Amino acid sequence: MLLAAVSASLLAGDCAATAEVQVDGRPDAVHIEARDATLHDVLAALHDRFNLRYRTSNALETQTSGVFDGPLSRVAARLLDGYDYAMRITPDGVDLLVLGRQQSSSAVVIAVTPANAARPPLTAAERRHYENAHLR
Repeated sequence: MLLAAVSASLLAGDCAATAEVQVDGRPDAVHIEARDATLHDVLAALHDRFNLRYRTSNALETQTSGVFDGPLSRVAARLLDGYDYAMRITPDGVDLLVLGRQQSSSAVVIAVTPANAARPPLTAAERRHYENAHLR
């Protein structure tokens, strides 16, 4: 019994030790590599590097792995897929209010951008989606 507890404890320690987040780039061209990191850890890394501000009452313990590239606001939106949140984009950066996990698949995400804010160009996938959805 003691051996099983020690083994489980060592395995849990190994999993935590392998979690990693690397953030590079600029706010308009963010590059993140996450491996078994919590969403909280990834958002904290974005806060440290780009001053992304976020608030939540949720622990944000969802495990995240992958490579994320793009403007800071789009990367944050991809990371928060499956969460209800509000995003405000200002000249000073991005503010997030994370409300929690989505309760239904019909949730709508709204991002408010000031009219005078510079907008990055659409990606090829976004352009195709826009053209296909609006040319019917």
